[in-house]
Amino acid sequence: MSRITSFLGRHKKALIVLAVLAVAGAVGWTRMNQAAAAAQKAAAQQVQTFTLEKGDLSRTLSVSGSIQSAQVTQVAAAQTYPVAEVLVSEGDVVAEGDVLATLDTTDLDAQIKVQQEAVAAEKQQNDLSISQAQRRLEDARNQKTIDEDVTADWDQTERDAKLRQDSLAIEDAQDVLVNAVTAADAPSAAAQQLKTLQNAKKQCTITAPCAGTITQVKAVVGGAAGEIATIENQSALEALLSVREYDVNQLSVGQSVTLTSGAKDVFHGSISWIAPKATVNENGEASYAVKVSVDDATGALRLGMTAKAKVLLEEKKGVFSVPLDAVGTDENGEAVVYQKNTDAEGNVTFTPVPVTTGMETDLSVEVSGEGLTEGMELRSLADPEAMQ
Repeated sequence: MSRITSFLGRHKKALIVLAVLAVAGAVGWTRMNQAAAAAQKAAAQQVQTFTLEKGDLSRTLSVSGSIQSAQVTQVAAAQTYPVAEVLVSEGDVVAEGDVLATLDTTDLDAQIKVQQEAVAAEKQQNDLSISQAQRRLEDARNQKTIDEDVTADWDQTERDAKLRQDSLAIEDAQDVLVNAVTAADAPSAAAQQLKTLQNAKKQCTITAPCAGTITQVKAVVGGAAGEIATIENQSALEALLSVREYDVNQLSVGQSVTLTSGAKDVFHGSISWIAPKATVNENGEASYAVKVSVDDATGALRLGMTAKAKVLLEEKKGVFSVPLDAVGTDENGEAVVYQKNTDAEGNVTFTPVPVTTGMETDLSVEVSGEGLTEGMELRSLADPEAMQ
């Protein structure tokens, strides 16, 4: 006992220092634990969360293209005579039947005149033949009338023979008249040629086959007639899209499309045509042309404008969806989301809730499960390390 007392006496100051240090260490450890707990609590409270709600989820494909007319008409001349006059310019609005251009018919008019003279000569000859046949028939009938009076006192046999001869003459005259009329009514080579030339002259006045806007004039005065102009209907517009080969199998005719023009106006339409064959560019990349008919085109949408299209590939209405990063996996490899729980002291914990995933977009995924309720608060990031 004396040794202990002696030891304590000699080391009293050191023992006091050690005691103080022990107490300070205990206090520090407690405070450190409290600080760590507070920091953990604060970190948990700062974890980004969101409120689960039902809504519509859609998966789209974004592609680009340009606006064009769905009704494009190339107007060409049926005749090759030189162009005499061009009556339209690019940008003109025309109605069906409006004259676009005329051709020089000088040579054609000369040919028509020659054929008209030939047809007139044929008609004169036909009229003469008919007139002569009519006179012959009239003479034959008159002769029979005369012979009926003259042969009244003849022997009956002789009289019958004479009148039968007159009747045959009448029949022959009738046949000649019928043949003359038939020949006159039949279209002659000259008449047919004249009709062909007259139709050709009508074709030398080129008119618009439909209403629309002149977007290109190809005819040149003095040049040989060929392509005259291009007419496009600005009331029937479509978007021509270019779709990469690995995206085209997701598309089908009838799918809904939202279009945004270069002027930021929004329009709606649907896929009307998908090219059966790809086009390969100089880099060897294949793409397919896709046409989208525009349902609500207005004056704000113009030919040649660029357009960004979103094709609706899949849509779900009234479903739960969460950010892709909000879905994790539990120890069994099952999909889960994490529900936020806060106790009375403000401590925050997250509880895994099993889910089944469905339709997926670039940012979100459809989820369903018995543990999901509208309004529950979920963690935005499933991976705890991703929150650091």
